[in-house]
Amino acid sequence: MFKQKRSSSKSRYDHSAYVYLLPALLLLGVFTVYPVLHTFITSFKLGYRFLTGDYTGYGIKQYVDVANDPTFGKALINTLFIAFVCVPCSMLVSLALALALNSIRRLRGGFLTIFYLPQVTNVIAAGMVFAYIFDTHFGLMNSILGWFGMKPVAWISGEGILGSQHRYNEAYMRSLFVLFVYSVWDGLSLHILLFLSGLQNIDRSYYEAASLDGVSRWTVVRKITLPLLSPTTIFVFVTSVIFAFRSYASVIALFGGSYGPPGDNSKMMITLVGYIMDALGDYLTPGAVSSASAASVILMVMVMIVVYLQLKWTKGKVFYQ
Repeated sequence: MFKQKRSSSKSRYDHSAYVYLLPALLLLGVFTVYPVLHTFITSFKLGYRFLTGDYTGYGIKQYVDVANDPTFGKALINTLFIAFVCVPCSMLVSLALALALNSIRRLRGGFLTIFYLPQVTNVIAAGMVFAYIFDTHFGLMNSILGWFGMKPVAWISGEGILGSQHRYNEAYMRSLFVLFVYSVWDGLSLHILLFLSGLQNIDRSYYEAASLDGVSRWTVVRKITLPLLSPTTIFVFVTSVIFAFRSYASVIALFGGSYGPPGDNSKMMITLVGYIMDALGDYLTPGAVSSASAASVILMVMVMIVVYLQLKWTKGKVFYQ
C-alpha cells in the first residue's frame, strides 16, 4: 500500500510539472518551432507564391541559386568578418577596460555609464554619427588627419569605383575599416559589464595568496584572472558571435539600404540578414520567398555549426572556482 501511494504521488508530481511547462512550450512551439519548420519546408518549394501559397513542386534549386549568387558570397564574407574579426577585437578591448575599471574605485560608476551608452543609443542615430565622423569633406576623422598634414580619405564614398577593380577594392577596405570601428565600439558596453561582473565574482583569496608569494601582476592576470574568467569569456564569445551573424541594423545605419558607399550599387557591405531581407522585399516574385527561406536555413545551419565547434573547442578549457 505504501509503495502504491508513493507511485501515485510521483505521478501527480510529474503531471503537474508538465502543466506548469505547458504555457512556455506552447509559446515556444508557436513562435519558434513552427516558423523554423515552415521556413525549412518553404525553402524547398519551387515557384512559391507568397500571397496564394501556390507552388510547382519541391527541389533544391533555391539552395543552388543562393550558393551561386555573388551577392550571397559578399554577404557571407562581411558577416564572417563581423563575427570573427570585430567580435574578438571588441572582446580584447573590453577585457582590458574591465581590468582597468576593476582596479579602481573612484569614478567607476561614471566610467561604466559612459561605456554603457552604446547599449542605450539608437542604432540608426549612432550610425548617422559615425557616418558624419567618417565623412569625406567635413568628417572628424579627416580633420584629425589634416592636423598631421595628411590628405582627406574617402572613408565612405563610392565615387568612381564602378568599372575599376582597384578602386573598388580600396573602397571596400575603407568601408570594412569603418564597419570594424563601429562594431568594436558597439560591442564595448555589454562586454565590459559582463567581464567586470565576472572579475568581481573571482574569490579574492587567490589574489591574496599570490600577493604573499610575490607573484608579478602579469602572472596573476595570466595564471589566475584569465583562467577563472573563462566561463564569462566563453559566454561572451558564443553569444556575441550569434548576434554577429544577425548583423543588419549596423550596416543599414552606416551605409543605408544600398549596403555600400554612396555611388556604389554592388551592395559591397551587405550581410546575410540583409540578403534575406532583400529577398523578402521582392515577395511578389515567384520563388523569392523560397530563396529567402533557403538563405535563412543556411544561416541557421551555419550558426549551429559554429556554436557546436565553439563549445567543443572550449570543452575542458573552462575553469570554475
